[in-house]
Amino acid sequence: MIITPIEKHQCEQAKNVVLSGFLERFGFIDHTLNPDIHDISVEYDGTEHHFFVGKEGDNIICTGAIRKESDDTYQIVRMSVRSPYRKCGLGRIMVRFLEEKAHSLGARYLILETNKQWSDAIRFHQNNGYIYKEEDEVSCYFEKEIPL
Repeated sequence: MIITPIEKHQCEQAKNVVLSGFLERFGFIDHTLNPDIHDISVEYDGTEHHFFVGKEGDNIICTGAIRKESDDTYQIVRMSVRSPYRKCGLGRIMVRFLEEKAHSLGARYLILETNKQWSDAIRFHQNNGYIYKEEDEVSCYFEKEIPL
């Protein structure tokens, strides 16, 4: 898998990768809940928010993004791996890539959230060094400190 910053012509395919994961999880897609992926190239313009695609040839098989929350904190969002490619280590590769990118931009901390019903996602984040911080009615929140 080759990971690159998203290009404008890839936005629709990347959006479909993210939304297909939601469809698998929930059985439906509520487009009002995901305004940041309506126009990925505008929301993730590469200044404070960065969107990346993992490709095999011309096919996007994995996505991931980071959003600047403060001078030293980025949030990992839009992690998705197309179902035929799951359980092959691609999610771990994308997380490491996002961590390195955030670190190069000055991050000391990474945060993320996931639906608290997604036990496999929770386990994935914990296995990648993310520490459970809290939860609300819907989500669990995690944090990871990036060593200097």
